[in-house]
Amino acid sequence: MSFESLIEPLMAKLRLMVGRCVISASRYKNGELLADIELVAGERRRNVEFLQQFGFSSRPKGDVEGVALFIGGSRDNGVVVATRGECPDLKEGEVMVHSPFGSSVTLKNDGSIEFLTNSNKFRFVGDVEATGDFKALCDGTFVTLAGHIHKTGMGPTDPPQPGM
Repeated sequence: MSFESLIEPLMAKLRLMVGRCVISASRYKNGELLADIELVAGERRRNVEFLQQFGFSSRPKGDVEGVALFIGGSRDNGVVVATRGECPDLKEGEVMVHSPFGSSVTLKNDGSIEFLTNSNKFRFVGDVEATGDFKALCDGTFVTLAGHIHKTGMGPTDPPQPGM
């Protein structure tokens, strides 16, 4: 028996351990996100566990490229560990969370946070606390809370008082 014939079963298992895939569907079952994937040469696997980074959750929509690992080289023991979505044009060090529907939150290099939505509206539920002078663009004019007053039938209101 040659050396090559001895190691060929091991090499075959190693080749099966990591592969590119396309996630064609996903579902939740007993609190786990599972994916149906297609590998090279049309090989399909159903209900493959989809692992994600702690603190971040997403669910692929449509045909999404990914990477699948197969523990011990067994195609019956796989997990999807990474996916590829659209590649936004970010500067080095910037971070973006985005959906395929156009909404995104970007942590910019200058320390700012950029929020984008399809409707350009923001919705905050509950108490919101902001430090500094909050400015909002209203009908083409920036309005600040520090000097904001309302016109009423009895005259204008006083601007907000510190600590109120």
